[in-house]
Amino acid sequence: MKSSNPIALFDSGVGGLTITKEVMEEFPDEDIVYFGDTAHLPYGPRPQEEVRSFVFKIIDYLLRFFNVKLIVIACNTATAAGLKAAQERFEVPIIGPVKPGAEAAIEQTRNKRIGVIATEGTIGSGAYYQEIKSLSTEINVFSKACPGFIPLVEAGKISGAEVRRIAVDYLASFKEVGVDTLLLGCTHFPYVSHEIQKVMGPEVELIYPGRRIAVQARKILAKQELLNSTTIEAKRDFYVSDLNNLSYDFVEIGKDFLELQELRFAELPIFVNQ
Repeated sequence: MKSSNPIALFDSGVGGLTITKEVMEEFPDEDIVYFGDTAHLPYGPRPQEEVRSFVFKIIDYLLRFFNVKLIVIACNTATAAGLKAAQERFEVPIIGPVKPGAEAAIEQTRNKRIGVIATEGTIGSGAYYQEIKSLSTEINVFSKACPGFIPLVEAGKISGAEVRRIAVDYLASFKEVGVDTLLLGCTHFPYVSHEIQKVMGPEVELIYPGRRIAVQARKILAKQELLNSTTIEAKRDFYVSDLNNLSYDFVEIGKDFLELQELRFAELPIFVNQ
């Protein structure tokens, strides 16, 4: 393994750019490969076994064709379905957002009432609930699947009456039980965080694990002496599995979010035989 090898991130779509932004800022000298599995978006309603098979195939491809040195599963559903199995199957370091998110939420809460919003798959897996409870049995965890945010974000709709209406409906139960911390357990949700914050109120802290993931990645690479020390300009390459299922309205939002003059996606034939 060479220190000049790239870092890879992947998600079910392009929502994982929220984590990619943190990784890009943490590693300005590292080559980064991003892959969004738009052919199978969304992962949330799919069986865990199916999502796990996607995870294995994506990681295998990234290792064989990009020789990546670290992989970030920038998807909560894929993390819940396949992180542990992937860590056992592959030798490359693989990390995901569930544990960093749980740790950050526990540190933040004052009244020990934490809300978790995510996809059906993530909530159904119990990944955040189990992780939070394993770290602190005193915490009360309230979870809710909020799949309606995802198609809006993918369509480039991150504010306005439609987003606010869905937010009010989804978040009412959290306000009733008085959570003081809300964990955004899906990479798409930071895009609508301003609407979520308006509904929850300023006294509720929103938690997103992106920054902690970037810091965790640095610690891993430093320990393995794989931090890139070259001065060559870093490359950022973005791919999806199906360009026809890529929302170009969202690409414009992603470009602004990443502070890039241009954001271009190429199609990667990971699932060409499916």
